[in-house]
Amino acid sequence: MKVLILYASITGNAKGMARFLVQFFEHYHADVTLGEMQQTDAAKLLDYDAVILSTYTWSGGTIPEETQDFFEDLKTLDFSKKPLVFGIAGTGDKFYGQDRYNTAPDHFAAVLTENGAIQGASPIKIEQGATQSDMPAFNAFTQAVMAKVTSLQK
Repeated sequence: MKVLILYASITGNAKGMARFLVQFFEHYHADVTLGEMQQTDAAKLLDYDAVILSTYTWSGGTIPEETQDFFEDLKTLDFSKKPLVFGIAGTGDKFYGQDRYNTAPDHFAAVLTENGAIQGASPIKIEQGATQSDMPAFNAFTQAVMAKVTSLQK
């Protein structure tokens, strides 16, 4: 199973989540590629069985500025021809208010779903950086995504 994990991170929190997810997917024997959203051509997602996006929410509840081009490119792709399973991990800060807390994962999930990708797991949304107490959620997330890919490949 080929899994692409992409992140956007200023503080290192989303990058840290991506690194944890690499370890979990590799533990379950996935072939994992790690990269940054802003340095990745969105069309590359078509080469994978699953894509995981690890992002933060910018103030105002928006996607990170450096992911805007990637986000717009996602809108032009058709993921319905070859099933693409996705999962999203988000980090946020409750300081910005509940209505703006960790909303970037929802924006990414909406555009992927609208273009035919299949959500493999509920988003992981944490405040600030991942801790040991978040590891069971990362494990369950990984297993759910992998199970969805497996069920679609049968």
